[in-house]
Amino acid sequence: MTPVLVLFRVVGYGLLVLTLFDVIVAFIPLQLSNPGWQFQTAGGFVERSAVPLIGFILVFYENQDSRKKRELLILKLLSWLALVAGVFYFALVVVFFITPPALNDRSQAQVSAQFDPRITQVQQIQAQVGKAQPAQLEALMKNNRVPAGTDPQAFKAKVLQEAATAEKNFKDQAAITNGGQRLALFKNAIKWGLGAMVTGVLFIRIWAGTAWARQ
Repeated sequence: MTPVLVLFRVVGYGLLVLTLFDVIVAFIPLQLSNPGWQFQTAGGFVERSAVPLIGFILVFYENQDSRKKRELLILKLLSWLALVAGVFYFALVVVFFITPPALNDRSQAQVSAQFDPRITQVQQIQAQVGKAQPAQLEALMKNNRVPAGTDPQAFKAKVLQEAATAEKNFKDQAAITNGGQRLALFKNAIKWGLGAMVTGVLFIRIWAGTAWARQ
């Protein structure tokens, strides 16, 4: 066996060991009831799928020539493990279909919690100033240190205009934030979903191409 071939196999086994470490860390702590954890963990598996794929290819490079009996047993196990990995990645596709709606609802709730109090506050100011009597307007002007001689009605119109502008800005910011987060969520779902399908096919191909190791 050539030194290059030995190096290929050593690196392959090393990559598979590193993958095992990633899998262990990914599942600690286990949060199966958390859609966010499911989505991000599944996406992490897809993003790092190249490492185990390369590891399997390097380990199985060349057939059983010059393989020791102990290694043949390991290769048999790895061949079946490739099938399990393929099925696992196909299962991940389901995650990218069922979790985005729940994550989108959660994201919208967070944006609402951020902007709704500000919008409500501005609307309260509009209601208060809109119904204010002349004496109340003068008190507001005094509290806000408005220069003497300012027309109360002009002050009222200015406050209402500024409040309306602020309300519109808050609503626009909330809509933009919601839209951006929704787009990013569904882009990742599509990318990772397709990636999981491709990875699953590749693992099944590795399993099919290593029938010699299972004999």
